[in-house]
Amino acid sequence: MGDDNAWVFDSLVGFLRGPVWNVPILTFIEHKSLIFEPGCEDDSEHTKIHEEYKNLVDFMLGSYMEDIGITPDQFESACGKASIKTTFHQTLFEQVWAADDYEIFKRMMIQKNLELQLQALELLQQRYGIIPESCMPGDAMSPEEQAVMEEVIKKSLEEHEAVQASLDEETRDLEKAIVESKFEKVRLEQERNREREMLEKALKMSLSDTPEEEEEEGEEEAEAPAEQETQQSDQIDPESIRRRAEYLKEQRDKLLALKQQEREKQLAAFEESAPQKRPKSSRAARKVLAGSDIDAHTLQVRKALAERLKAEVIGNQ
Repeated sequence: MGDDNAWVFDSLVGFLRGPVWNVPILTFIEHKSLIFEPGCEDDSEHTKIHEEYKNLVDFMLGSYMEDIGITPDQFESACGKASIKTTFHQTLFEQVWAADDYEIFKRMMIQKNLELQLQALELLQQRYGIIPESCMPGDAMSPEEQAVMEEVIKKSLEEHEAVQASLDEETRDLEKAIVESKFEKVRLEQERNREREMLEKALKMSLSDTPEEEEEEGEEEAEAPAEQETQQSDQIDPESIRRRAEYLKEQRDKLLALKQQEREKQLAAFEESAPQKRPKSSRAARKVLAGSDIDAHTLQVRKALAERLKAEVIGNQ
């Protein structure tokens, strides 16, 4: 493997930006994020999901290595010589590095859960003609994700009348109260922004090897003001807050189903347009979406990729 094979790493970054990687990875993150709540205590279920995520990342990377016909040793060698020509979003680094760092993984999952609830809320607002300030919350979406959300919004609006007809009066009143009040949006945005800050801290700590105790102290200081702002944003009785939160989570789950349908269409379109381009990794993505057991043995590839991306992020700071 000579210097001529430095293209391998840049090619893989391109793979990480495509549907064969993004469809199974984002689908996993979104569906599994539902139990990751702000302030949640770590337990065996959370760590089990993290192990599953490690296996998924290894499985998808391994399938790509097979597609391009190189070994983990060859890939590790290429990473050491590579200079990234393809621009990449920090999200790619987070997705790979989260497999190695539980704190980054947890913060990524909590943030995704909050973003999904915000997306569900803004879908309701669109149905009622209350146009949100931005199309969707969170970081700037990739063109593929924008296309997914456009289709989801279109379907949501088309189904609005039928959905309304199926709701009882109490549920309709609850839904109307949610979309007309600013409380839920303010609360979710504050929590999401706080989690984004905590994710950034976790990333910096991982990059600089800062002692964890120093970061935890800052984390506690960051949480208190956000909680105070949420408490002061509106006066709503606790039972109403609980019912609204539960209803939003129900809408989030419906949103997930629609997003998965659209992502699977994207993957199918890619496979049809380039049937021989990623045969093994495309089959791997399909296997993941089908819920089949996966067997991953490519830890070396993930470690090498994470370290190279880490070096690139540090170099761009």
